Amino acid sequence: MKNRTRHLLGLLFIAAGLLGIGIDRASVGTAYSDPVAKIRAQDESVYANMALRLASTGDWLTPKVLGRYLLSKPPLLTWVSGLSLKFLGTSLVSLRLPALLAAVAATLIVFWLAWEAGSPLVAWCAALLLLSDAMWHAFARLCYTDMLLAGCLCGALAILYLDPMLARVRSLWGFAALSAAGVMVKNTAGLLPFAVLVLYALLAPKAKRPGVGRIGLALLITLLLVAPWHVYQVWAHPQWFWADYVQTQLLGFGFHPPAQTSSEGPLRFYARRLIAVDPLLMALLLAAVPFLVREVRRRTVATPALILAWLAVTTGALFVFQYRNLPYALYLIPAASLAAALYGPPFSARYAKAGFAVLLLAFGVKCYAGLTPHAFDRPWSIAFGAAERLPAVESLRSYYRMARPNELILVESDDDLYAEALPLPRIRYCFLDPDHVVTRYAPHYATLGITLTDDEFENLSHLAPAYRARLKQWGLDSPEPIGTAIVVTSRSTLPRLFQAYPHADFYVSGADWEILSRASPIDRTHRTVDAPNDRKFLLARAPEPGLIAQTQPLPPRW
Repeated sequence: MKNRTRHLLGLLFIAAGLLGIGIDRASVGTAYSDPVAKIRAQDESVYANMALRLASTGDWLTPKVLGRYLLSKPPLLTWVSGLSLKFLGTSLVSLRLPALLAAVAATLIVFWLAWEAGSPLVAWCAALLLLSDAMWHAFARLCYTDMLLAGCLCGALAILYLDPMLARVRSLWGFAALSAAGVMVKNTAGLLPFAVLVLYALLAPKAKRPGVGRIGLALLITLLLVAPWHVYQVWAHPQWFWADYVQTQLLGFGFHPPAQTSSEGPLRFYARRLIAVDPLLMALLLAAVPFLVREVRRRTVATPALILAWLAVTTGALFVFQYRNLPYALYLIPAASLAAALYGPPFSARYAKAGFAVLLLAFGVKCYAGLTPHAFDRPWSIAFGAAERLPAVESLRSYYRMARPNELILVESDDDLYAEALPLPRIRYCFLDPDHVVTRYAPHYATLGITLTDDEFENLSHLAPAYRARLKQWGLDSPEPIGTAIVVTSRSTLPRLFQAYPHADFYVSGADWEILSRASPIDRTHRTVDAPNDRKFLLARAPEPGLIAQTQPLPPRW
């Protein structure tokens, strides 16, 4: 026992160091959430916006982003990141600390499970497989829901390993509490431990199966734990809850996504990315699966059934939830590491030392590749928090330092929502969207005036009272979210928008600046400032009534 404790403490420092190095290297939202398709982690800007608001206003029950409620997911991530920002100060470390802690905890759990089911050397192989995974590194350094859910899933299944029948009261409540935390992080995806539990009960030896009554009781406790927040939202904001939580998240993205980031089917989408991000782990997993299945069929011990159920459920969930998004595959990585280390031929008693040496070599190659100039073209490399430069960050940070008392309208912006992470007085995004994809993402935003067409935005002064009345009916007595998204079908309408808002600042491309300059003399109402990324700021010559310039200094690299 003492020997294992020393190993766990050693791994604690190693994992915290490896996963924590460079946690503040990349600005908010600039890392890739999908390094294959080069999709930035835009959601981090949204979570940062909500967490900063919570830290400063204390409105904890119902988080907001850009002035509107956002109930598509329960707010546990926003709560813990907001608390971290409030008590540790505004910094990237504070914002991302909860994800890092969850990643370290999950790594320790995987190590402990592999030690219990195998040997100390196999445990180190499992931990090294996890710590060598580029996706595990990326999400340990992002304010995202996915790593917190991965940590809850690992914790719940570790409890199931210790007490397969959930016979002890503390096991029952621990499993339910971690499942409830998962729900409060990521909606119904938090129930993944129960899906694993049910499948495990079908695969495990009879003496190690939890009864139906015990499973039902654990589910009941979980529902009771998550009920207060859900009941409050149904009571206080029924329209928002139904529109965001049910229609948009569960029914929309779950079954009929408004759009996909790729035309690939789910099998090709996830297989291609998982192989690109960690080809070694995927190869070792494929080699281990036949041996894992063989052990399950023997029904002599429960561990193989648990790991196979974990693999099957997290893989199946990628096909059940219709919206395709690489972060969802994160929950598969701990199970894949365990299966590969415990049942893969390279880590059998005869070859374990050689297998561990190969893993160390592979880890070194990944780290070295992450330091080369072409690191971001190699999704499998470990860059320790570095991210490919997003030029808009420098531009928008320089704009923030101007302390402008004006709203900023970002036209077809190249910032991947980075502006949402800045405490600017007011921002609006203008999208060129002839196919109306933006509106389909959240149809109720159009009804409430949050998403406006170009004609509606031009006449906002006349329409605003009606939109404010609708927002008030939905329990939000504030005009702040009105018109935060503007949808135009053609660039030819931009001059009209520009002329209608002489007190607003604009962030435009060089081509759009040419369109505006040909249509009207820009210098009469705005002065042009070149941005470092070949875009331009059009700064209003007069301040906007009612807005106050923000002067709070930003942390380095925020």
